[in-house]
Amino acid sequence: MYQEENFKTDLAMYTRTRSDAADIEYKTHCHNSYEIYYMIAGNVMYFLEGTSYRPKPGSLIIIPPNCFHGLRIMDDSEYYRIRIHFVSELLSPEEREKILRPLASDWMCLEEQFAMEWYFRALEECGSYKKEIQDIAIRTQILSILIKIFAIYSSQGPVRGKEGQIQEIIGYINRNLTSPLTLEGLAEHFYMSKNHLTAIFKRATGTTVARYILYKRMALVRRELLDGIPAAEAAARAGFGDYSSFFRAYKKMFGAAPSDRKAAALPDMDRSGAF
Repeated sequence: MYQEENFKTDLAMYTRTRSDAADIEYKTHCHNSYEIYYMIAGNVMYFLEGTSYRPKPGSLIIIPPNCFHGLRIMDDSEYYRIRIHFVSELLSPEEREKILRPLASDWMCLEEQFAMEWYFRALEECGSYKKEIQDIAIRTQILSILIKIFAIYSSQGPVRGKEGQIQEIIGYINRNLTSPLTLEGLAEHFYMSKNHLTAIFKRATGTTVARYILYKRMALVRRELLDGIPAAEAAARAGFGDYSSFFRAYKKMFGAAPSDRKAAALPDMDRSGAF
């Protein structure tokens, strides 16, 4: 059984999903939008930048742009969740500074936030509004959700998941993302074999070192493209050494050339089958 209700605008997307099929092959990704995930029911394991976390019903996870994440469904019990994606341009500069900036440094989980479901239901209702007021209503409801999240965060603080050795490796990659990075170089830097590095990275993140670097760099490129930077310059800034290889990878991943900016913000964009 799989049921989904959703709506999407240029700046935001809402999805409410029910399913009851286990998926032992979890998929991981990153994107340059914010994601708010609300867990209603289910047994899943979330992986966020190499940290594992099992959300309880009522858990609220806030994922900032460029945070590599994914989940594994652990069994066939009903999995019921709500997700919102939005780009920072939805808010005014002052709202971004006051509300988004404190939430943008790292992912966080706020447990037992059952009252938040009312806020999500109010947002869902906006999907049925007429177009002339829909964008205003959606922006207003997302702003209301963010203000509530900020108030909860300020009063109680977030919960963190289990960390391990991989955190140091991920931190090094992210600090050097725009420089040349290879599996061989990383293995040498951390005094381990390539096979061992590959194994612990896959176990912690659900993906390979090369794919992690590719997605992180693509997220940087898409942010630059939205800011009006030419594709070749954006690719070079993000650490891609060869433009033709970058172009092929971009087109495979997003189903369009870098010059096509129509859907460069929201995350339902990986058409390569590997998302």
